Amino acid sequence: MADLLTHGAAAVLLKAGTRWHFCPVFVLGTFVPDVFSRIPAIVLTWVHLHLVALPPQVLTMWQPLHQPFGLFFLAYLLCLFFDVGQRRLVFWNLVGGMALHLGLDVLQDHHGAGYQLGFPFTDAVWELGIIGSEATVWTAAPLAVLAAFVAWRRQAKSPVG
Repeated sequence: MADLLTHGAAAVLLKAGTRWHFCPVFVLGTFVPDVFSRIPAIVLTWVHLHLVALPPQVLTMWQPLHQPFGLFFLAYLLCLFFDVGQRRLVFWNLVGGMALHLGLDVLQDHHGAGYQLGFPFTDAVWELGIIGSEATVWTAAPLAVLAAFVAWRRQAKSPVG
């Protein structure tokens, strides 16, 4: 949960430096990698451990949805839910949010596990190890408060209200 807050807050703060168009879509893009890959894996692992044995492939088949190739596919599918005239901007805002998500993830140290950013073309893993993966627990609340303040200020200055 702290990781999702950190990703979302970083998206709001980054988008605050722009014209703010499609900010909710950009923030959504930061959530998509974990929502479509981590949550199904967690739920199915719980089912596997507590209810019924599942094949290992069912537990791991979600991993490509946390890699650029799978995320482009998800961005395409998600943009289809929007008006035809907005799809291109929605797609690129989703991709931007997803890229921010992966960029923040790559900063973390996952003890060598890393991310296969070139999947399915290479199995090389990337990880900068600048911050520990537990760092989001301590940064999530302050970043979320700062992002909420920035969004509130941005909304207060908006002529639309």
